[in-house]
This record gives sequence, structure tokens and C-alpha cells, in this order.
Amino acid sequence: MTPEQFAYWLQGFAELNPGLEAPTPDQWKAIQDHLKTVFVKVTPPFPRTSTPHLDLIQKAIRDYPLQPYQITC
Repeated sequence: MTPEQFAYWLQGFAELNPGLEAPTPDQWKAIQDHLKTVFVKVTPPFPRTSTPHLDLIQKAIRDYPLQPYQITC
């Protein structure tokens, strides 16, 4: 289920079930806050500094033999 589908489902659930106990104002606030985190996509900045894993990958690429494969039978 996509975030948009969930929002439509939640809206329909709230509108079509008036006999059920409605969420409290605190619960609605929690739902709204959660939906904001789902709909607002924030990508954290990628660190430009070197990391041990990145160093290993770069070393492996540098040291990788560039010779063509040899097939032996």
C-alpha cells in the first residue's frame, strides 16, 4: 500500500464509521505527524568524507587486475 492509498483509506475509514469511537485529538496529532514523515521525503546529505568501507572499495578497484579473462579447458 502506498502512502497515498493509506491516506485515502484512513479518510474513508474515518468518514464511513461514525459509530466507532473516533481517535482522540492526541491520536489524530500522532497520525498527522506520521503522515508528514511519509509524504515529505528528505534525503540526508551524503558524507563526502572518507570512510573505512569506502577506502577498502577504492583500494580493491585500484588493485583489481585489468587483464582480460583467460579461458582454459
